Amino acid sequence: MRRISSYSFPRSRGFTLIELLVVIAIAAIALTIVNLAFFQSHRTIEAVGEQRHTYQMVRIVMDRMMKDLICSYVPATEGSSRTLDEEELSLYRFTGTDEKDADTDLDSIRFTTAADLGLPGKTAGLCEVGYYLKEMESSQDRYVLIRSEDPLPHYGASESPQEMEVAENIISMNIVYVDQDGNEKDEWDLNEKLALPEQVKVTIAFDAGSQPFVFTGSAYLPLSELKLTVSPGEEG
Repeated sequence: MRRISSYSFPRSRGFTLIELLVVIAIAAIALTIVNLAFFQSHRTIEAVGEQRHTYQMVRIVMDRMMKDLICSYVPATEGSSRTLDEEELSLYRFTGTDEKDADTDLDSIRFTTAADLGLPGKTAGLCEVGYYLKEMESSQDRYVLIRSEDPLPHYGASESPQEMEVAENIISMNIVYVDQDGNEKDEWDLNEKLALPEQVKVTIAFDAGSQPFVFTGSAYLPLSELKLTVSPGEEG
């Protein structure tokens, strides 16, 4: 009679409590790493988005400033019989002021330009444009860039220009003026120089989180070769 051999399978051993705890701990660590990577990626995406927004804002602001400066205007008097007296000279401006708060550059500029924005209620043509910084109410040591515009003609600097905020979260603004001999000046006054600078360099630092964005724009002024002729004894 044939004997049937039997084979018994080994009984599977269940997980012990310690093994379950180890598995849970490993899963928790893995989940934490995944969450950290996700949130880090999310923060990176947000930072890139903020930087892109800042860059776009700066590009628009710089383009506007450079256009205004390139179109800086003074009348042609050199080589002609026309001269300006003190009152006529006060119709035109190009005044760059070097201002600081401790070591922070807070320069400002005001000038006559043909590049007006065509603001509502304003007639297109020559206008007086200014750029200056105003401290933000919500952030200490951060500034808003103000662009002012007032139509000409009027004698002396504008007292009631139309103003608009064109950028915020600015750390500093430095403006340098280059004369016909290549010398750099921290300030410029048309009444003293009787001419426009050949070049204007504007450097603005923006708060972009971990480190500032610093942008520099340069404008070459086509009318810088014109030298104003002022009546003797009538210079401003």
